[in-house]
Amino acid sequence: MKQEIIIGVSVAVAVGIVIVIKVWLYNHLKFKMDESSILNFFEESSDDYKLYSTETISVGTDINMSRVSDVCSKSKVINRIAKEKESWCLK
Repeated sequence: MKQEIIIGVSVAVAVGIVIVIKVWLYNHLKFKMDESSILNFFEESSDDYKLYSTETISVGTDINMSRVSDVCSKSKVINRIAKEKESWCLK
């Protein structure tokens, strides 16, 4: 009986670890894909403007505005412009 409990707990912990890893990987890959789409938008739109609003990026990439804001905030290559609300540029 004791061995069955140990095996059950071990299996539950292993399944929990696998689920956590899978969720983390999914979130990381989703972030990287969205960040890549936004960076492509910046590269394709590189004319005289170097500064884009969250709404403009959202329309250009078909990514939800709140998601664009989250990705740009977490990105290491995209900067928020303090003078302009919800405006972004490349570092």
